[in-house]
Amino acid sequence: MNSFFNRLMGKEAPAAPPAHPAASPTPERNTDHSEEAVAKGEQAPSFACREPLLDRRERIAAYQFSMPEEVELRLPSDFEFLPKIYDDAVLRSLTSLGDDALLGPRLAFVRLSPESLDNPRIHTLPTKNTVLMLAPVHKEPVIESVRQQLDALRQAGFAHGWLLRQPQVAAFPGLAELAATADHVQIDATGFNGMDLKLLLKSISEARPAGLPKLRLIAGGLNSFDEFNLYFRAGFDLFLGRFVSQRENWHPPASNINRVRVFTLLNLLRSDTEVGAIAEELKHDPVLSFKLLRYINSPLMGLMSPVTGLDKALILLGREKFYRWLSLMLFDFKSPGYKERVLTEQALSRAAFLEGLAGQGTVPAQADWLFMLGLFSNLDLLMAQPMADLLLQAKLPAAVHDALLGEAGPFGDALQLAITAEGQSPIELQRHAALCGLHALPVSQCAMKALAWAHEISSLDGS
Repeated sequence: MNSFFNRLMGKEAPAAPPAHPAASPTPERNTDHSEEAVAKGEQAPSFACREPLLDRRERIAAYQFSMPEEVELRLPSDFEFLPKIYDDAVLRSLTSLGDDALLGPRLAFVRLSPESLDNPRIHTLPTKNTVLMLAPVHKEPVIESVRQQLDALRQAGFAHGWLLRQPQVAAFPGLAELAATADHVQIDATGFNGMDLKLLLKSISEARPAGLPKLRLIAGGLNSFDEFNLYFRAGFDLFLGRFVSQRENWHPPASNINRVRVFTLLNLLRSDTEVGAIAEELKHDPVLSFKLLRYINSPLMGLMSPVTGLDKALILLGREKFYRWLSLMLFDFKSPGYKERVLTEQALSRAAFLEGLAGQGTVPAQADWLFMLGLFSNLDLLMAQPMADLLLQAKLPAAVHDALLGEAGPFGDALQLAITAEGQSPIELQRHAALCGLHALPVSQCAMKALAWAHEISSLDGS
């Protein structure tokens, strides 16, 4: 935990990705990683897309790792080896991350085709929180063979589940029977109407052997809050889909932090105002003053005697660490909902990701500036104000300011890389990594380390 707070306040930088020869900054020189290229025997991209899953308390409870769904569904049926090649790429990406793939207490759902159950890389994944999610597309699973493989993996400590899409449920009669013995079942909400869903769940429930724990249900492919609400009322346990990060038609939540005061203090720090004047301004905000003194006097700081004065607290922290702590206060909400949690964790992970890449390839070396770039990158969404208006209130370095407004340059390229690392396209990740003179695999590793760090930060409020 001390290490965690050291990283929070900048005493210890987030772990950088392993050293790797810089890729050509020219995207045209990248290897073609399309399905056609893989069909010719070339290597699939070492990149696993990730999506957050919410629990019934609207907290991020897990992440799903998979190849992009549009790639998975487009794989031609006459190339039966292709799913195994892409699955191996996903597993190769995850196994290179070690314990970071677990993301603390969260589950890691790893989506694979049933044909990949014999992949030895599975056994290098940590069993504690890994769930193998099987998703057949073109080929019907051989029930007895799959059962034997799953029994062996269960004895090794792995949980498993099945992704049920409507075309496969209709085409593969034994799929519901296999799902009945799983730990999790994910329903693709885009393909089932209400009656079909009830019949499917009823058949799975009736086929479930006595003595097994309650089956956990996951609703996937949810595109709106209304769909989320429907599956929530139906008793589902976990939820994922575009609705989680949908950005339209919502307003910032209530907060006991005066953000105008935060911006004022940030500007004073950037203007090299004396500590005494900053402390005097801070005294006008009892909530911020209380939070600062509570932090500086926490056992984790290891001080021999308590600090009661704001002046001394600021001197002990130092300007840069106070600036970072104050910036994090912009993400303090009274009762955050799932959108606030997702966007806050996204901002924190971007900040740590960019800081971890500082000085590599063509990424600028100013780690503190990169941290602020990531942290502020979706503040317009969290505060429901145009980014340009927010930047009028905060005196950020010109390069950071310009990048947040979408201007081209090294900082803008780095921000686009951070955004792409959250997305669903390995091709785009390869392209933006090359623009920054980096390779996609160490970039993915850095993104996972940053996500684990962001989870530590966001867990401070108990969520």
